[in-house]
Amino acid sequence: MYKLDDSLGYKLFQSSRLMTNRLNQHFRSNGYPITHEQWQLLSRLFERDGQTQQSLAVLNERDEPSVSRLVANMERNGLVERRPHPTDKRVNLVFLTEESKRMKDDYTAIAFQTIQDASKGIDPAEFEQCLRTLDRIRRNLS
Repeated sequence: MYKLDDSLGYKLFQSSRLMTNRLNQHFRSNGYPITHEQWQLLSRLFERDGQTQQSLAVLNERDEPSVSRLVANMERNGLVERRPHPTDKRVNLVFLTEESKRMKDDYTAIAFQTIQDASKGIDPAEFEQCLRTLDRIRRNLS
């Protein structure tokens, strides 16, 4: 018999929601003015600074208007800056500010703490297998 509480989708949703809440809580309690959504964009920019909003939307599997709003808020808060593309003036590139670059290690430590909270008591090999399984599920559904 099907039980919602035992379904994969429900367990993934609940786990994601709890991790998101915990990450936001850690950022707030440490006095950092960012959210999990902003952290995702910052992470992509830490990997490769100077990306288009479109590439950030694709990498984070979000629609462009929501990424545009996020970037606008982040720009107002001094986390990123938009600059015109050197060859296509219709496109803006998003860059980290010096402040964001300076905060990278602090933000990353908070993200790692959240992962440690979530994986407490789980054997590292089991956790790695879980990540591989989730990657496979994503590929199956893409």
